[in-house]
Amino acid sequence: MESIRELYRIGKGPSSSHTMGPKNAAEQFLQQVPDSANYVVTLYGSLAATGKGHLTGVAIEETFAKKNMELVWEPTTFLPKHPNALKFEAFDDESKLLSTWTAYSIGGGAIVDDTSERASESIYPLTTMKEILTWCEKNGKQLWEYVELYEGKDLWIFLDEIWKQMVQSIKNGLSKEGTLPGELHLARKAAVIKTKANSFNLPQKRRS
Repeated sequence: MESIRELYRIGKGPSSSHTMGPKNAAEQFLQQVPDSANYVVTLYGSLAATGKGHLTGVAIEETFAKKNMELVWEPTTFLPKHPNALKFEAFDDESKLLSTWTAYSIGGGAIVDDTSERASESIYPLTTMKEILTWCEKNGKQLWEYVELYEGKDLWIFLDEIWKQMVQSIKNGLSKEGTLPGELHLARKAAVIKTKANSFNLPQKRRS
């Protein structure tokens, strides 16, 4: 099984595959060709079809904020390797192509290209919960001790930071009204639902 660190990532939302991943890819490309006169970024398939709602374009535009960049949407074109594809192109001031790179956002903020696959290290020798619980019972250990054995004690520092970010994200959602960022102008719901919930006088309501 993969490390728990592979499951939790902090980055730009709302989507790890449609926002965080494309932003990571844009940053990688800019590191390779930082001084081109012009850039073109083409979004394909799922990234283009639902990208406006997931702020894919916003994340990329923010990354190229100080560059001349054109964003192209191709929602009906799907590349063979993965539906979340995007192509980066860099040009000089005479429109000569200097560099091109096609990347794929495969989830969790991870990026691969046509020459690479996601390399995730399996750090746990046991792969089912039944096996893990049997090991814990046999060795007189708690589940968290099994995790610490293979992840290391610094995992708790990592998870504490993840928890703080989760709590802050919830507070942000509950405190804001209006519409979500992006071109779809979707209404925020969390604050309204919280207000309605606080007005209910039900037997199971817990006092704060």
